[in-house]
Amino acid sequence: MSPETGKKVYIETFGCWLNKGESNIIATLLTKRGYEIVQDIEKADIIIVNTCAVRGDTENKIFRRLHEISKTTQAKHTKLIVSGCLVNVRPRSILEIVPQASLVEPDATEKIPEIIESESPIYILRQYQNLRTVLPEFKGGSFHIVPIQSGCLGNCAFCIEWVTRGRGVKSYEPQSIVENIREAVRKGAREILLTGQDVAAYGYDLKITLYDLLKEILDKVDGTYRIRLGMMEPMLLSRFIRDLLPLFRDERLYRYFHIPVQSGDDKVLRLMRRKYTVQDYKEIVSHIRQQPWKSSIVTDLIVGFPGEDEESFRRTLAFLEEVRFDKVHVARYTLRPFTEGYLLHGIPEPEKKKRSRLATDVILRIAYEINKTYIGEVKEALVENISFKGDLTARTIEYKPVIIKNQSAKIGEFVKVKIVDASPLHLVGEIID
Repeated sequence: MSPETGKKVYIETFGCWLNKGESNIIATLLTKRGYEIVQDIEKADIIIVNTCAVRGDTENKIFRRLHEISKTTQAKHTKLIVSGCLVNVRPRSILEIVPQASLVEPDATEKIPEIIESESPIYILRQYQNLRTVLPEFKGGSFHIVPIQSGCLGNCAFCIEWVTRGRGVKSYEPQSIVENIREAVRKGAREILLTGQDVAAYGYDLKITLYDLLKEILDKVDGTYRIRLGMMEPMLLSRFIRDLLPLFRDERLYRYFHIPVQSGDDKVLRLMRRKYTVQDYKEIVSHIRQQPWKSSIVTDLIVGFPGEDEESFRRTLAFLEEVRFDKVHVARYTLRPFTEGYLLHGIPEPEKKKRSRLATDVILRIAYEINKTYIGEVKEALVENISFKGDLTARTIEYKPVIIKNQSAKIGEFVKVKIVDASPLHLVGEIID
């Protein structure tokens, strides 16, 4: 039994779903050792900040938060651990703000219980050891995050992830994932998110693919639930998309595909060191849309990457018009250290803001046009949230959010809804018998 059993731990998480899943792993490990996870930082004996390093604005936000937390830790002598991606990028900057902190890279998440029990700070940086054996336990509700892998096979000129998480792919064994999901569903989970740095890279190190994992889950986990896949890079997805798609006949899989394109211009894709062309990407979309069911295709777009001239941006706008995404996450390019993009001649911020606005206008118009095609349809939707006003948010099998007003249902309940209206961001529905 730990000498610190009974102490309270506060965990604060920045960044992606993988980070959130890893924070849940930390909570699982600590709970098993007798610690209590609390939601109020003022009640904590131990504070863990799980960081993100993808964007410069997020990095600055984390530094501001660490300044705030340092006051709490110094006043109460609270133990502090800073974990996650930023640890491998800015260790010196972090320690200048919180010199008493232990620093733990993402691959060493499972060592955090030992670090908490150490009397002096410990630093585990850029070792990139594959210590991934523990998955988060389901703690109630209807939503469960399951990290299935870390790492990717890309070498993008804008991406710092090779520093934060190392090279190569590190996957969880399929049997442990299946068992984790089976137990979560047995306890009431209804939406399972399979997340990772690149879900399409799952199993590369194990000589299997995402198809193998999904088939095993669907074959071996009975129950009423839906699985949502996290982000899948086009480079690897293109290799097995035709094998993967027949699995989506099973309504336990959300027909939702998050496939980042980043640019609709081949010249910019080459500068970014993306390992596909615009045509390659369109072929993936074509395979999905040839299926006898609707789906949502979501992407990420970076505007203002060095070398994106006016003609390149116009080609990207034309690409958006042609492919017609259900949703696009638009980001203005920001400099990240240790990347090739950091050394290239940049585009002025006002120009990046202008391009972001122009792209967003196109994206929202198209999303509205797509969403209006759902009006009049009847869908089985999973209730995932109830607002303070009492409005329900449910998700169709395409993972479209449906707002339901003046009607009641429980979170985790499947309801039949008729779509009566739409906006660029959501559908509006009514529950029917």
